Amino acid sequence: MSFIKRIAAAAITAAIMVSSIFAAPAEASNVVARMYASKYNLLIHSLKGDAETMKAIKDFGRSVVFFSVSDGKQKAKVFLDQSYDLSKALTTAYGKAKSSGITPKWLKLDVVISDEEKSYDEFIEETIARRNSSMRQGIAFTSYYGTALLEAQLNSSGIIDYEEGTIDLKKVNAELTRMGKKKLSSIPSTFRLFKTQGFFAENTAYAMKLTSGSYANTGKRELDADRAAVELLASRSSSYLKSICGTDGKFVYGYYPIDNEEMEGYNILRHAGTVWNLIMQYDICRDESLVPVIKSGLKYLKKSIQYKDKKTAFVIDGNTLNVGGNGLALLAYTMYEEVFASGEYNSVIRALANGVVFMQNKDGSFTHALRSDNYKVAQKYIIIYYDGEAAYGLLRAYGILGDSKYLDAACKAADYFIKKDYVTEHSHWMGYVFNEITKYKPLEEYFTFGLKNVDTDNYSSNMMNLKAGANSVSETLNTAFEMYDRLITSGVECAYLEEFDAKLLVRAVMKRASYGLNYFMFPEYAMYFTAPETVLNSFAVREDSFRIRIDDIQHFMDGYYLYWKNYDIILDYKDKLIDHPPKETTKTETAKTDTAKSDNAETTAKNDDPAETDGENTDDSKSSDDIEDAIEKEQ
Repeated sequence: MSFIKRIAAAAITAAIMVSSIFAAPAEASNVVARMYASKYNLLIHSLKGDAETMKAIKDFGRSVVFFSVSDGKQKAKVFLDQSYDLSKALTTAYGKAKSSGITPKWLKLDVVISDEEKSYDEFIEETIARRNSSMRQGIAFTSYYGTALLEAQLNSSGIIDYEEGTIDLKKVNAELTRMGKKKLSSIPSTFRLFKTQGFFAENTAYAMKLTSGSYANTGKRELDADRAAVELLASRSSSYLKSICGTDGKFVYGYYPIDNEEMEGYNILRHAGTVWNLIMQYDICRDESLVPVIKSGLKYLKKSIQYKDKKTAFVIDGNTLNVGGNGLALLAYTMYEEVFASGEYNSVIRALANGVVFMQNKDGSFTHALRSDNYKVAQKYIIIYYDGEAAYGLLRAYGILGDSKYLDAACKAADYFIKKDYVTEHSHWMGYVFNEITKYKPLEEYFTFGLKNVDTDNYSSNMMNLKAGANSVSETLNTAFEMYDRLITSGVECAYLEEFDAKLLVRAVMKRASYGLNYFMFPEYAMYFTAPETVLNSFAVREDSFRIRIDDIQHFMDGYYLYWKNYDIILDYKDKLIDHPPKETTKTETAKTDTAKSDNAETTAKNDDPAETDGENTDDSKSSDDIEDAIEKEQ
């Protein structure tokens, strides 16, 4: 090639490179613009096609619009506008969002549909009386929404201090600054609580209308608590656990997502329970990418097993050997064998089960902790959960290995639990024990204990009405339901059935399954936290500042696994007992029903949540021009 040709070729190459450099950002910009346009059009179509919301906006008197946008990695930014012209408010707020430069992985639209005036003192008294992070309305600190924060902003930023009974001015101003709004010099003595209707675009195919009802039914996607919903939860939450599992098989223990703080320390018992549950979730969704994570988690657990001899092993928990740890490890390894039938862990299962037997006393009770250096008693008793975990682990070991000594030991433990009247504790682990033991020993006293575990102290009624996550409650109710069905189909005589309220149990099972959806972090809520990726597709405990911990996910999904397994049977009982109840009831049943109704009323009164009451619109007698001027000043 001649010198001139080489120069020409180099020039062409340079021109192409320069063209590429300048074209790439333009192309990226076009992609982002298309994402905004597509999602905006979907949201507007959903809003304007929703007659109920359009009427609510009209009745409210003006249009107050919020657009929230997040790239999936950063906390969502919220853009507000308002006008008497809905189209103008939407266009202006959307323009602000689009100009932010944020890639709109998630775009959410909220429109105000009602509000009510509240004094600061009234608000604090009512809000602090409720559980932590229970706020389900937004706050407009000034009359015309110039300084307004959505409910999700209030909760995800920890703006309400439930312990001190205050609204944190510094955190309010931090959010207002992020919105480009004026700071407040103080929290006003009166403000407005408002309710919105939300619409959310997770992709460019469709937008979804979010719920806007009572406390447990606000701000999330419409989702029936059916088998398909559980499969969706399993697919997403198992993916979350996979994302926080290291190459060594150890999980990130948890987060406090408001400040994006990773929890310190680690708990090997909760690790074992999480692996157990992850296998359940694999059983639901059959995602093969979970298998290496499961195996890695079991391998990490194995590092915490100490052998006393070749046939006896214990889980080390700190400086002690914990009988509950043995029980939970047995659940993880036996579940793996049940699902994968590999035989790989049978020797570990036997050694751990022998360890539980070693820690059982003559009366059937368990010593809860031994010293790891000499196997002498460290603590005789710690918590009832360890008893249930140990006995359930033995039963699961019997199911895999068929060694009768494990069943005999579990029966001794069950007899001890009955003697000590452990039904008063309503432990979910007791529910697992008596559900499992009746598979092999269908004795009346075992069935009776299992029924009483959810029946005494109006447990099912109270739990059905409880406005809190209480993630293990669903396990307690579902184990009882599974055992109840076994009792009915087996034909075993059980006198306690005459006074047991099966209809209440079925209702409670279904209510808790529906209520639990409120704690799952879909993107429409996760987007408001400091680091959405640490929250997305997990379960967050609202009552503890949205705490996310591996065992929280475990307990929620343990209950959903049982619900998923028995869903058709649950529906069958619902049809028989609730939709088509018997025409006549015995005097005993009538008396029990009346008592339950009374208790339900009392529980409902105690748990009544002011957030469930919609705020009524107030009549503003000012002229439109005056209001527009006020809006301009607040903006």
